[in-house]
Amino acid sequence: MKSYYFISGLPRSGSTLLSAILRQNPEFYADISSCVESLIGTAVSTICVHESNLTIDKQQRKNILHGVFDGYYKHIDKPIIFDTERKWTKRTHLLKDLFPYTKILCCVRDIVSILNSFELIISKNSLYESVFSERTDNVFNRSDDKMNKINGIVSVPWICLSEGYASNPEMIMLIGYEDLCKEPEKTMKKVYEFLEKPYFDHDFDNVEYSNETYDKAINAKGLHTVKRRVEYNPPKIILPPEIVEKYKNLNMEFWRKDHKPDPDIIEKLDKKFIEYK
Repeated sequence: MKSYYFISGLPRSGSTLLSAILRQNPEFYADISSCVESLIGTAVSTICVHESNLTIDKQQRKNILHGVFDGYYKHIDKPIIFDTERKWTKRTHLLKDLFPYTKILCCVRDIVSILNSFELIISKNSLYESVFSERTDNVFNRSDDKMNKINGIVSVPWICLSEGYASNPEMIMLIGYEDLCKEPEKTMKKVYEFLEKPYFDHDFDNVEYSNETYDKAINAKGLHTVKRRVEYNPPKIILPPEIVEKYKNLNMEFWRKDHKPDPDIIEKLDKKFIEYK
């Protein structure tokens, strides 16, 4: 019988590194994002719009959704599975119904650093066009696209995380990118305590993971490559100062002790501060 836990949070915030560390534990399986969350959403929607909706009771619905998890991971010979997806945090109530014991590990990082990290990946793959650089006209439009409240690759996970953390904070552990890189052992001990699992002695000088096939497919070489030694190397900021200032001022890092929420933050995500013809 497999147990299911989850990795979520914000992109470019250490989830691949976290998965690579967890994989050292012979009891654990973790990897980059799967399609399980989408399959679960499709299954729920299909049931609800079908004419048999009223005849399928709660337990049968649970059985169907458990079947999705068990079928997807049937080939994995590990007792504890960590499924990764940015949108799991919008389904905390569903996950509690399916797996009352479960927890979600959510990696977080300041928004400016996340946007900057995407630009660094784009700069390293300048001869290719990836899903992160489709609007290649300028960095201002690329940043606005990533922060669009409807389908932004950064804003949507942030919205989902905000929802989940407000609804079921006891299920969620927020893991700061810098904390994981600077103090990996201390951070991982907290992770195991949160998961209520015995600590495994990880080797933080020999953590390696890459998924070159996936990264090549989206023309983003290095997107899911983890260096052998866990350490923090402050990245070069290549964002224009206007973008840095804009997202610093939005103060979206609600996990910080000094956070002062902006009541208009969602509306402001759609406002462009530079218009191009």
